[in-house]
Amino acid sequence: MSKEKLIPELRFPDFKNEGKWDKPTLSSVSDVIMGSSPSSLSYNENKIGLPLLQGNADIKNRLSAPRFYTTEITKECEIGDILLSVRAPVGTVAKSLHNACIGRGISSLRAKKPNSQEYIYQWLFSYESSWAKISQGGTFDAVNSDDIRNLIIPIPKEKEQQKIASCLSSLDEVIAAHSQKLYLLKDHKKGLMQNLFPQEGEKVPKYRFKEFENDGEWMKKSLEYLTVKIGDGIHTTPKYDPSGEYYFINGNNLIEGKIVVDEKTKRVSSEEFEIHKKHLTKKTIFLSINGTIGNLAFYNNEMVVLGKSACYITPSQKLNNVFLYYSLQSPRIIDYFFSELTGSTIKNLSLKSIRETLINLPSEREQQKIATCLSSLDSIITAQAEKIEQLKLHKKGLMQGLFPKIND
Repeated sequence: MSKEKLIPELRFPDFKNEGKWDKPTLSSVSDVIMGSSPSSLSYNENKIGLPLLQGNADIKNRLSAPRFYTTEITKECEIGDILLSVRAPVGTVAKSLHNACIGRGISSLRAKKPNSQEYIYQWLFSYESSWAKISQGGTFDAVNSDDIRNLIIPIPKEKEQQKIASCLSSLDEVIAAHSQKLYLLKDHKKGLMQNLFPQEGEKVPKYRFKEFENDGEWMKKSLEYLTVKIGDGIHTTPKYDPSGEYYFINGNNLIEGKIVVDEKTKRVSSEEFEIHKKHLTKKTIFLSINGTIGNLAFYNNEMVVLGKSACYITPSQKLNNVFLYYSLQSPRIIDYFFSELTGSTIKNLSLKSIRETLINLPSEREQQKIATCLSSLDSIITAQAEKIEQLKLHKKGLMQGLFPKIND
């Protein structure tokens, strides 16, 4: 144990006169159990033996979620143990809901009395991004038993540990509640999408707004008939210019209705833009058609040059572009897109298939009603997601204040 002691920037009033914190190793305050993988011949999905936790694939929402069981028991964790990923991504922490067998991608931690299990979990949560500096390279990043056992952890007295743990776990509960609300909102939207658009073989949707119940059947027209232009981006590499005003985008830049760029997005000059520009309007929608299939975004006069995996669709006056945006997310059309994919390694959706996509089309007023309903719901979903991100940022800032930095 290091003789140097620490003090956090932020401290609860009850503990302002409690003095500095200790700097023990992780193995001094918790038992560390390194996983060991059983033979794959012992794996089963019939719940025979113990649940098997092999790595991050067996963790969901920071809780154990085993995919397999094993009859060959190597190393075990208990319900309530902290699970620490020892292979890429190194350092991810979770809690075990199971008495389980742990494979070599996982280590299990159990606090030694009088230390708080929740405090250790929360500190390891705050430390996650720091594992990269001690993980070993090679085929994939990993940490070994010594890396984990000798990790220095700042530790206050038992009561202060409990206070910090209670504060942060309460915030986790709030985040979890808001995350559940977000899940329910998305699930509600999924159900609406299934009911607001006709399914295969149907001429009207299962649910219809009251004012349109007597409007009769929807038309079915090919997308080519309902659009001014359908095309894709350039199939060559443009001349990049780091100081250029225009972004070169592809399908992976289309995220939840928006064109998303970052510091890694390539740029091109205005001269290059003039060579490759497409005729886009305020009604244009982008669709990813190569590699990632089905991402969508509206065009809002962004300064962009399109790559080959970004298709652009400009509807005619009879087709509401917001209605089209949601139509292209409907289960029937998603199924159609995936049935039309070509290519083995990288999947591709052809412009021919897009032009032949059949769109179920109600009156312009009903299109507008559906578009308004779903876009309003999307606004609520976006606001809920932003609220969760703000809570996570608040927790991050709180942890930075509550846990002192260790300068080895």
